Amino acid sequence: MICPRCGGGTCVLPAGAVLERAPFMYAACRSCVPDPVVSKQAPFDHLDPTLRDLDDGAMRCAECGKRHLDVAIAHVLGILVREGLRGQRATLFDVGTPMIAVGYPIPFPPRLGRNTLILVMDSIDRTTAEMITAEVSEVKGVIQRKGRPDEPIGILDTGNSPHTYNLLAGCDVRADIVSSAVGELCIYKTQSDTHIEFARSESGKIAVLESLYYQRKLGGAVVDACCGAGTLGLLSVLAGAREVILNDAFLPAVKNTLTNISANADLLGLDFEPEIHADPSELPQVACAPTLVATARGSCAVSVYHSDLADLAAVVGRCDLCLIDAFIGVSTDRFVQAWKERAKMVVTM
Repeated sequence: MICPRCGGGTCVLPAGAVLERAPFMYAACRSCVPDPVVSKQAPFDHLDPTLRDLDDGAMRCAECGKRHLDVAIAHVLGILVREGLRGQRATLFDVGTPMIAVGYPIPFPPRLGRNTLILVMDSIDRTTAEMITAEVSEVKGVIQRKGRPDEPIGILDTGNSPHTYNLLAGCDVRADIVSSAVGELCIYKTQSDTHIEFARSESGKIAVLESLYYQRKLGGAVVDACCGAGTLGLLSVLAGAREVILNDAFLPAVKNTLTNISANADLLGLDFEPEIHADPSELPQVACAPTLVATARGSCAVSVYHSDLADLAAVVGRCDLCLIDAFIGVSTDRFVQAWKERAKMVVTM
């Protein structure tokens, strides 16, 4: 598959292939040295000298080519100190937020190979970001955080301007493995314009969906109304839904959903290539009129829309279940009101 961000051929792999190799993706091999003892609170000038002057080959396993996460972060910190963006008292924590390229709960510190780390950073410029991706082979992309750390990426509703981060260097496409009672999926995201949610073994949203599955509420027509990257709607396909409608008012979310339909097609029992009805490159970043973007066929009839949720209710027929997963603090009253006559059941996540 072609990466929607950088155009490469290795960023987006079929979900089945990712799930198969996931248990070993970040594990040490038999030749890896033991985990280094590195205090994340220690100032840079107090780190072991071997960690203050690293090149890309330093402390890398000759057999598997991986390095410990802390070593890669120390390498990045050394560049930041060298370029004057951090002081000698800076710690590993001051580098930024590390996000592994395929996220899932790992019971051990990860060992990283090439292009397996995306950094979300404050106080970073494009020139230094490009140095980091060039000099630290683990780093696939560098994202500059904008706004408050707790400010969600995306749009609260169609009346608000989108809030996104800046991709300064490399590629920001990464995936999270989503595990549930109905099965597993690999959900890809362009992380600079997608809300960050860390992969974890327990998720409130997944628990709600599982409860609906056990209640046999997922077998009919399901609307994933604020679909984001498509997680809940595509899990509904796995759960045996007859029809799934995925919708988001934010265009990057719609594009990610299309990527995830193709990447998970084998697991979902769907055609690999959705039929495109509206060219995403010609759509506005925030939805105006409801637009049918794509459909997919197979085990389930899948439709992808770009629309304000309330407006979508006027163009979609009746459904059995409408899932509304809005950002925390956003009132869903308008959405529930629009859908209570269309859906047999409306669930806010």
